[in-house]
Amino acid sequence: MEFILDFQARVLENLNLCLSRLNINLDSCNCCGVAVSGGADSISLLVALKKILNIQVKAVTVNHNIRTSEESSADADYVESVCRSLDVKCVRYDVAPGEIFSLAKKLKTSIEDAARKIRYEKFSDFIENEGISFLCLAHNKNDQIETLAMRFLQGSANFCGIPMTREKFIRPLLNISRSEIEEYLQLQKIAFRTDRTNFDNQIFRNRIRNKLVPFLDNEFSGWQNAVFSLAEKSRAENEALSFFAEQELLKINCKFENEKVSFDAEKFSSLPLAIKIRIIFKGIDFVKASERIPYSFVSSLASGCFENACCSECGGLEFSFCNGRFLIQKKRKVATENGFFVIIEKNGSYQAGEISFEVFLHDDGIFLRTDSSEICLKNLKFPFVFRSRQPDDFVKNADGSFRQ
Repeated sequence: MEFILDFQARVLENLNLCLSRLNINLDSCNCCGVAVSGGADSISLLVALKKILNIQVKAVTVNHNIRTSEESSADADYVESVCRSLDVKCVRYDVAPGEIFSLAKKLKTSIEDAARKIRYEKFSDFIENEGISFLCLAHNKNDQIETLAMRFLQGSANFCGIPMTREKFIRPLLNISRSEIEEYLQLQKIAFRTDRTNFDNQIFRNRIRNKLVPFLDNEFSGWQNAVFSLAEKSRAENEALSFFAEQELLKINCKFENEKVSFDAEKFSSLPLAIKIRIIFKGIDFVKASERIPYSFVSSLASGCFENACCSECGGLEFSFCNGRFLIQKKRKVATENGFFVIIEKNGSYQAGEISFEVFLHDDGIFLRTDSSEICLKNLKFPFVFRSRQPDDFVKNADGSFRQ
């Protein structure tokens, strides 16, 4: 019983710490949300919050439909049953089968990243629709060390780890280990679901969890404390860099407008490299890249000489120098004021005037498809131009003749 009460006291202490960082007073909150997958972490958080809070608790669960329908649905069904036993309202979102795989392909990212994107979109809907003051997520101490190890091995510029707070999202279990979480549930004879994909070592995080972490624990005692200490120092430096970068935005006359960011290139070039990189990433976040833009690309831009730079493209964005200013904007399609003129370089969706169409290469040729029709252009190769008709154009007829 002492362990259970101690566990719940730590959750409450962490909860108040998180809320203080967001300037939220627990006494003024009407409703707390908790994201529940059915695993030990989120079930323990749900149970603890229900016991320690005097405000309403609502749960949200997302069925990603990545695994077999039976297994994935069973997790969400279990969450709903636990919520009923605790008298907690549960909002369930079922993602359409194949939706996450399609998004991963579209964004050129992993299944895990696509699932995370959709999951957080559902969380945001839940917060808005249910009047949630804050949403608790069940990331724990083990998740933190795995994330830091992953970022180190990937050469990530961000070694701050998982934050305790972000907007309305808070993580009260971040300094509590998975073994403590499972003991809390076992002492109360509360069951939880286990995702079998957690044992699939083809997944990078799982290799970290199942192979690297046990090896380091066995061979290098104290390594986790050292990593956590380094992450804490990185967070402090990160906060300082963010503070100084914000101050420099005014000095370089930075403008955020209409999906475009621009700033004085000469003043920008005199800034320290770390500040320049942070400002470019801030611009990328504002304009919204269609896919992840590598740190190496941004570092190269920040290190370069913009006065001599031509237009660079990455992640669906253009980075260019014009009239003494450095610009970050969505990639533009070439067009004339009268009619349209679009350069088609690869498969994709395009807009020409009021016409929206798709272009894709097939064995028979290049196909152009609109909502109402489809044509095949044989013997055509990328790149080519799709434009409006001009007065001096000739049109080739089916019989091979031409007409003006």
